[in-house]
Amino acid sequence: MSVFKSLVKLAATASVAGAIAVSPIFTLKAEALTEAQVLERLGSIPVFTITDDKGSPLLGAVPQQPNTKADDSQLLFFFLGPDEAQQMLSQVQKSNPEVGKKAQIIVRSMNDAYQVIRQNKDKKVLFQFIPAKASIESARTILTAQGVAADKIPNVPVFFAIGGQDKNQGLLTMSIDQNGKKEQVVPFFLDKSDLQNLLDRASKDQPDITKATKIQVASLFQVLDSMVSKDNKPNPEVDRFQFVPSRTSFEYILKNSKQSANPQLAPQATPKK
Repeated sequence: MSVFKSLVKLAATASVAGAIAVSPIFTLKAEALTEAQVLERLGSIPVFTITDDKGSPLLGAVPQQPNTKADDSQLLFFFLGPDEAQQMLSQVQKSNPEVGKKAQIIVRSMNDAYQVIRQNKDKKVLFQFIPAKASIESARTILTAQGVAADKIPNVPVFFAIGGQDKNQGLLTMSIDQNGKKEQVVPFFLDKSDLQNLLDRASKDQPDITKATKIQVASLFQVLDSMVSKDNKPNPEVDRFQFVPSRTSFEYILKNSKQSANPQLAPQATPKK
């Protein structure tokens, strides 16, 4: 059974309790999701990329492997953490000062990134999402303790919580304000520490729930795949899944809100010499 078939099964067996709860998704009057609606959920996840002063992304060369033919494809990185983007910017500024002095970090959504990938799928441009180092380390710690091999660590991990005991286990939900209405969602955090902070705060008012809660990890792409079936029919059981960006990303965006008015996210053709 896949990870998220197991999650949906867990969600169907639990009971609702409080602002932070272990809740059955089936009782939440979920509406169906299409693939387009699932991709819209990615609009809440910021990604960081390196561009020139006009907003055109800087592309890197694909590292050549030993005993392989030269590859003229280029790489475009989408960073999920500002620190990793800043490290890349510093490398560009050091290795190529002329380019680096005009380079900058811009922020867009993961939905934007997916649109760029789709539009350039036939071009010699490869795309890679780079998670925050802390997220990879947190995922490795959790999965290693469960006996999972190092090569099975998700490329882009997300963190969620399971509470309850035995047959009453379920996914942790939280109540949020959506346009003046209270709704229950199943949150998936890009930063484990943000989820842990939420549980620590909740433990003061709801110790019985949080005491039996465990943080788990899965691949972001598995979550997305689980939200729509292979024939693009919706999966109503996962309608309440929501992604929570890291606090670090929010703080960076607030601090560096001044950006190019119209950045060109799509990769540009390299001028011929």
